[in-house]
Amino acid sequence: MATDSRHHQLMNWFCEAAAGPKKYRAAVFNEPQVIQAVSSRDYGNMALHTGDLPEKVIENRRLFLSSLSLNLTDIVAAEQIHGTAIQVVGQKQRGAGAYSMETALPGTDALITREPGVVLSIFTADCLPIFIYDRKTPAIAIVHAGWRGTIAQIASQTIVKMVNEFKTDPALCRVAIGPAICNACFGVSADVAERFRGISPQVVMESETGYHVDLALFNSLALQTTGVRSDQIAIADLCTCHTGKFFSYRGEHGTRERLMGIIALQ
Repeated sequence: MATDSRHHQLMNWFCEAAAGPKKYRAAVFNEPQVIQAVSSRDYGNMALHTGDLPEKVIENRRLFLSSLSLNLTDIVAAEQIHGTAIQVVGQKQRGAGAYSMETALPGTDALITREPGVVLSIFTADCLPIFIYDRKTPAIAIVHAGWRGTIAQIASQTIVKMVNEFKTDPALCRVAIGPAICNACFGVSADVAERFRGISPQVVMESETGYHVDLALFNSLALQTTGVRSDQIAIADLCTCHTGKFFSYRGEHGTRERLMGIIALQ
């Protein structure tokens, strides 16, 4: 994979809290045509599959979306399964998974659209939320990348699908990799480390405590092989595992609560 200079990509995210719950946004998307954000734990659990009261989750979602001048009826949500299925969606899918898991798009981990007003959504608690904006078409995508999706290169596959569907030019895409588990917190077994090392050795670190993998860096490098420019990839310097600002599956020993990430074209 291509070489990467990660230091210049950090701190390209900012916290936004006019008065109330915090949310995090990527500065790389700071323009009128696109809306993008990730909730903090201030907004509460955003996932309907966790056993929380559905009405409570729906209200949490409403509050978060209304803070962005968006409506819950416009979101598209998927049943995330750590796979590599990518779905192009449009007006017909608006509302999928908004109020019930039964209506979520089955077995899908990345969503793409070029339809304004369609709000793509993702739910995470350590996995990487990846946001893609093709400024020329325009088109957007959202990707759920845990370690399995990462090693299967779902993010770069999403770029390839955008090229095939919309004739997207990767060099004109902006990408933001949101709050997720950092390499220091993401310890892995020797066999998982070896799988990553076989593709991109620079993302694997070994110390006396074991092996660690930098998932954000791996995705950044994979995206660059498709033609995305390194200076257009903004990696959040925000680890879900130890900040206390987010939900963390690993840090909270299997929490079922999830953050919500969204992206939409105006």
